[in-house]
Amino acid sequence: MSPMTSRERLLTACRRQMPDRVPRDIWLEHLVAANLRIHLDNQDLLSALRMDVAGISPQPSRHEGDYTRYFSRHGVTWDEWGRGRIWDNEAHYAEYLYPLQNAETVDEILAYPWPDLLEPYRYSGLAEMTAEYQQQGYAVLGSLAETVFEIAWQLRSMERLFDDILHNDEKAAVLLEHITERRAAAARALARAGVDVLHVGDDVAMQTGLLMSKKMWRQWFGPRLQRVIQAAKEIKPEIIIQYHSDGKINDLVPDLIAAGVEVLNPIQPECVDHKWIKETYGSQIAFWGGLGVQSVLPFGTPDEVRQHTRTVIETLGAGGGLVIGPSHVIERDTSLANILAMLQAMDDYGVC
Repeated sequence: MSPMTSRERLLTACRRQMPDRVPRDIWLEHLVAANLRIHLDNQDLLSALRMDVAGISPQPSRHEGDYTRYFSRHGVTWDEWGRGRIWDNEAHYAEYLYPLQNAETVDEILAYPWPDLLEPYRYSGLAEMTAEYQQQGYAVLGSLAETVFEIAWQLRSMERLFDDILHNDEKAAVLLEHITERRAAAARALARAGVDVLHVGDDVAMQTGLLMSKKMWRQWFGPRLQRVIQAAKEIKPEIIIQYHSDGKINDLVPDLIAAGVEVLNPIQPECVDHKWIKETYGSQIAFWGGLGVQSVLPFGTPDEVRQHTRTVIETLGAGGGLVIGPSHVIERDTSLANILAMLQAMDDYGVC
């Protein structure tokens, strides 16, 4: 087999076919990334780690919503959705504050300062950026992480969101519609920019199972996810849809496939049996991730990391259909020796 470009390799794997080697996407916590740049004496980790995908997302907003009315505590920062955070000393972990937690009426939700994701300027230059990465050989992933559910509960609080849903409260529908409308607009814009893969998803599972019943997901979240996916597909039918949820997502996989998901991430090995999910769904969906950031990567020996990487490739990647990488960002509790062992194993065992 002649060598493929990264873009060809990744799209081949996402279509459940066999590339020349297993493509890779390696997520790193910012301090880990900085240390790797120093160790490798290379600022360009895309090339240094032989990654096959580059990511883009909407341009930063030019407007700042007035969220100070919701919080009076010192040290709160807000993202463009108004989700409040109080960070630890290393800006790594945060306490969440929920701006719509105390909203009692639909009018309060309607009056909320929603982000300007419907504005065209948010997507200015993305087509040129996408084309540049593709000319360099990379596949391009457009990110809409935290698509609907996570944004909703981080605005309303999980307790109040679920309470609204259980009581069929109009506030839940209005909140979810405002989020979905903006996510669908962003999906259209990223597809129009030419991205190869659209990254959507919400953490809807714990490590023991789903956070909600399938009935609730099917009524409240599945149709809205499908709207976001269809918005992208209307513009670019061949765009690949990748869905992310941590945890034991097993029971929802058929629904995700029916909604239009083509690649599932991150296949967390601590709670998802790789052999089972490959045998059960490998003919319908590809896999992205697979390496345990709660287990082998931080706590194993370099030899155990190499064997773990090999096993993931041989299991999830059998016959194609795998983009290998950590099941979340590699944290600072993972040693440099283990990261290098992972990379070595990808080189040694990833050739198809």
